[in-house]
Amino acid sequence: MRRIIIIAALALLVFASCNDNKPATNDYCVVKGTVKGVKDGKKLELLDEFNDWVVVGKGVVKDGVFEIHPEVTAPTHVYLYEHNGYQLKDFILEPGTILVEVDATDEYDYETGAKGTPLNDLDQIITGYRRSGDYAAADSIKAIVMNENPAGALALANIDEWCKSSVEMLDVIDRLTPELAQLPYVERLRKEAIQRLKTEAGGTYIDMAYPDLNGDTVSLSSVVNNPANRYVIVDFWASWCDGCVDDLPMLVEIYENYHDKGLEIYGLSVDTQKRYKYWKSCIEKNNMTWINVCDYSGGKRGNSKVRDDYALIAYPTTILIDCQTGIIVMRDDIENIAPKIAELLK
Repeated sequence: MRRIIIIAALALLVFASCNDNKPATNDYCVVKGTVKGVKDGKKLELLDEFNDWVVVGKGVVKDGVFEIHPEVTAPTHVYLYEHNGYQLKDFILEPGTILVEVDATDEYDYETGAKGTPLNDLDQIITGYRRSGDYAAADSIKAIVMNENPAGALALANIDEWCKSSVEMLDVIDRLTPELAQLPYVERLRKEAIQRLKTEAGGTYIDMAYPDLNGDTVSLSSVVNNPANRYVIVDFWASWCDGCVDDLPMLVEIYENYHDKGLEIYGLSVDTQKRYKYWKSCIEKNNMTWINVCDYSGGKRGNSKVRDDYALIAYPTTILIDCQTGIIVMRDDIENIAPKIAELLK
């Protein structure tokens, strides 16, 4: 049964690829749907990630529904926001009628995407498999998307999450459709992937120094050079990042098990100054007794040196450093780093 669904997914992908080259029309696509938890009269906006976050469409919630006719002529990745408010969804803009169901009362609803067009329906299939726990099936379809030649908008939209290394990212970038390849956004991604290569396994850590909860500056080099430490985990995170918070129990367990054996954790938060109390509360609530510092940048491009140094495309990002050499042993999810720590500090 899974084989049939994956073949169907491939057929959807081929169909979508054909539509990537569809001539521009006045009605390239329509975005419409239902809204729960957003008041009638509230303005909505579509922001185009691939094109410098310009607003490509606007709508208004009326009687719990909305409809937007975006001003686009090629596939792109957009975010649906309340005007001057919260993110509601993200999905692929492509030819056809895109159906969006918003439930702003559910804090995880923004992750559920859209449906009604080939690439969005394919994304729904992947999401469905992941939610059911069938990660192998989800990964099989992801591989189809990422290995498509030329690679399209869905691959580009998920390149930071689905690619496990910069080499994979650069491979996808090199196979993008011509219209995607020429975007300034893609050139920035290429530069970030090249920079990221320097801080993956085999690279040397880049020093940083930021204030802790008490305002005292603590450098990463001081932690790496501490004779008591054999290995250091650097955890790039933020209190607003659900995935980061989900990782904390595992980090606490690892710290409790291996700190006395020479493991230290250097937690670098990208929370803003306005979120100081949330950062502090998260640390205290989760018993994060390791070294915690913050760069107060928000983690966005252009305003965070550490983000640029380590090409932090997504959070959390975790690296493991050998204190004897300063070499990065791994850059991966903490669940994948944990077995390596157990091996090194057994």
